[in-house]
Amino acid sequence: MNIIYASCLCTKDKYNKLFKETIIKPGQQVQKYHRLLVEGLVKNKANVKTVTVLPITKANYPKVFVEFEEEVSNDIIYIYLPLINLPLVKNIIGFINSFFYTFFSCLKDKEVIIIGDVLNLSVCAGALCASKMLKRDNMGIVTDVPFYLYKGSRNLSLKLNNQLIKSFDSYLFLTEDMNKLINKFNKPYIVIEGQVDINMKNIENTLSTKYDKKICIYAGGLQKIYGIKNLIQAFITAKVKNAELHFYGNGDFEDELKIICKKHMNIKYFGVMTNDYVMKEEIRATLLINPRPTNEEYTKYSFPSKNMEYMVSGTPVLTTKLPGMPKDYYSHVYLIEDESVDGLSEALKNILTKSNEELHEKGRLAKEFVLKEKNNIVQAEKILKLMNKLNNTL
Repeated sequence: MNIIYASCLCTKDKYNKLFKETIIKPGQQVQKYHRLLVEGLVKNKANVKTVTVLPITKANYPKVFVEFEEEVSNDIIYIYLPLINLPLVKNIIGFINSFFYTFFSCLKDKEVIIIGDVLNLSVCAGALCASKMLKRDNMGIVTDVPFYLYKGSRNLSLKLNNQLIKSFDSYLFLTEDMNKLINKFNKPYIVIEGQVDINMKNIENTLSTKYDKKICIYAGGLQKIYGIKNLIQAFITAKVKNAELHFYGNGDFEDELKIICKKHMNIKYFGVMTNDYVMKEEIRATLLINPRPTNEEYTKYSFPSKNMEYMVSGTPVLTTKLPGMPKDYYSHVYLIEDESVDGLSEALKNILTKSNEELHEKGRLAKEFVLKEKNNIVQAEKILKLMNKLNNTL
């Protein structure tokens, strides 16, 4: 199967270069999500071209004119469209270039299908318009609900995103609730909450390489709504000996976190680091934590990729019982049943006083589960099966 994949994806090497060169770092999780999915498609014998603009803005990248570039990595062809790195102009140019590149690619290959990241508005919309004009199969990947991304706003992006999503012929959603909310016309869809890197099977998590201290890690968005403050208060209340709480990421709680770290030497903030670095730290840690509250409406329409990344590291995970998390995960993680500070504090004390061997076995089984059931090759195969099914019904 031949696929044009419209997104903001770039190779890992190119991303790492941008990470080093920019002050405001481009989002890592969106890159990792789509890269794993594309690599999974290729492992399933699909031929994939990514049509993309680099994940840059005028605020973090000084160059104005960015030339066309083609790059091949892991059998994936990356097409970097030319752009003018100015607000709004970049979006318009991205749409036009994406449309024409996809249009002429479809003319040359009558079997090609289009897969697009609906949150990458300009490139995805251009590719979708071309596919509609030439009547090619298309699928929209919906990793977040635009209403919650732009909550409280009536801006143009929200309206355009909503219209774009409605126009796809089929969908990939992260949760079943996403389908109920978005897919009003009952178009074909699949639910894939995420995927883990199959190559993690070669990365060992051993007791001998663990930190001597009981290191707990939260890595991800440091937003107030994600329960960060409760986690900190619970950790302080738990008073577990020889334990530290480490944070990676950024967000609106960042400044407050820095103040807390000055008062409590066993709470440390490391800022935004590369995903490769964070993964190495997660493997050496004792416990990985996601305290995201379950009472927020948006949690029904998301599955945090950090939970899957945590699990595949082989270090045990403590998480709230998020509505978007399928029940087959429950036995492989420690669950926060009481989300109050006292409840979370008790959970931390209970887990961190278990033996190293028991904790390690919990993490090992979680890694085994996601590598077998949720790896990027298995998950990508589901996309191809749906697209083949749709093609055979036409």
